[in-house]
Amino acid sequence: MNILIDIIHPAHVHFFRFAIEEFQKKGHQVAVTARQKDVTISLLENFGIPFTVLSEVGQGRVGLLRELLVRDWRLWKFCRKFKPDVLTGISGVFIAHVGWLLGKPSVVWDDTEHQKQAHLITWPLATAIYSPDCYLKSPVTKQTLYPGCHELAYLHPNRFTPDADIVRSLGIDPTEKYCIVRLISWGAHHDVGQHGLEDERKLDFIKTIEKHARPYITSEGPLPESLKPYQLQIPPHQLLHVLGFASLCIAEGATVASEAALLKVPAVYINTLTGGTLKRLEKFGLLQQTTSTEEALQLSLEHLTQPEKRENFLLAHQQMMADRIDVTEYIIETVLNTVTSGNSR
Repeated sequence: MNILIDIIHPAHVHFFRFAIEEFQKKGHQVAVTARQKDVTISLLENFGIPFTVLSEVGQGRVGLLRELLVRDWRLWKFCRKFKPDVLTGISGVFIAHVGWLLGKPSVVWDDTEHQKQAHLITWPLATAIYSPDCYLKSPVTKQTLYPGCHELAYLHPNRFTPDADIVRSLGIDPTEKYCIVRLISWGAHHDVGQHGLEDERKLDFIKTIEKHARPYITSEGPLPESLKPYQLQIPPHQLLHVLGFASLCIAEGATVASEAALLKVPAVYINTLTGGTLKRLEKFGLLQQTTSTEEALQLSLEHLTQPEKRENFLLAHQQMMADRIDVTEYIIETVLNTVTSGNSR
């Protein structure tokens, strides 16, 4: 079977990387098409996943529309040669269009409720849509909810355990009290009009955190000179190991905030956007969301100065994971069954 996997964001590399290995072990041919965004290409290279770049992220609404048209065309041409039996990807904008044109099934994974425009141009053409059971909206006819979340495709205990030796090899002491601060570029279409940490307060914020734990900043975009001394200089594919030994994660990005919580690291998420996965983690007390820089600082300081809360946090994590599945297994089963069951557009 020929399987086309379209990767348009760094988190998608992690989501599919174990599934790619399993597909290949089962004798299937896998082709990966990619998009130049943040560290996507670096991750693919470091994980040894062959890929073909079809586009880079468009800037602004006009740039994103131009990218949509160009990338649809390039993906269609690529698929004409590869001849996929099924196409799959997170968000699924491009695969849904091309799958519909080719008469091939497209399996879309979606956990982002606020991507209204993307849904409008994707879901009518997709064969099937799969979302976590914490999805905030009622599912449409072709949408199935499963007991997990995207991050459990690569952070389920069956798939990943943070390695202290890897962290030490990067020059970081895993026993040191440190926190990861994740800043995003606010370039995605659903980020327009949203905000996180106040730019003018970021340096003071970091300096206050520094009094209690060493801050390491990982950023989608370039940092101002004042913040560069705090930048985390490691290969992107090793971030999850470092994150797994942090005392705290402060993130503008939902993915890193969710990853931290699943790795048993308290997360403070500062962003005006929310989502079902975030709400579920917040319900169990593994993550706290705010839109205020001042509140984010206060929440962060509480975590860093009250270590006695750790035992309750670990218990909450155990309770949250009790009925969660290995999402990689679900990806493999779902994609293969879509073809063998004769599903089409």
